[in-house]
Amino acid sequence: MENLSTPKKTKKPKPKKGQTKRRRKTDDDPSVSIKTVGTQGQVEYVRVRLPKQGEVLGIVTQILGADRLLVRCTDGHTRVVRIPGKYRKRLWTRQNDIVSVMPWYGLQEDTRADLVYRYRRNQAEWLEKKGYISLD
Repeated sequence: MENLSTPKKTKKPKPKKGQTKRRRKTDDDPSVSIKTVGTQGQVEYVRVRLPKQGEVLGIVTQILGADRLLVRCTDGHTRVVRIPGKYRKRLWTRQNDIVSVMPWYGLQEDTRADLVYRYRRNQAEWLEKKGYISLD
């Protein structure tokens, strides 16, 4: 007869063929939480992503087509920015949008870059108010 005081061990099911265990991405996101007042007077909290090391803020001046943009960056250069494949149909940009770009270091770093992030209007206003970028 079995001892009833010891619990039975249960096995966790193994992933099916072709499936992998998903892990939560742990990225040190340098973002700031800001408090704003909405249209009806309610308080809203918005997270603003700050540029990481090597990234530059800029303003979209022209849309060139073929997933390319012309961006005037805060470091004084005007760069042709490529929209990477994972953002092509998910991230829509227009003229005068504030974007974060990553220059191609080592290869044409003064003229070429990749798009990293597009800021919303309230995030762009907060960046201007804190002095990260100047909207001309």
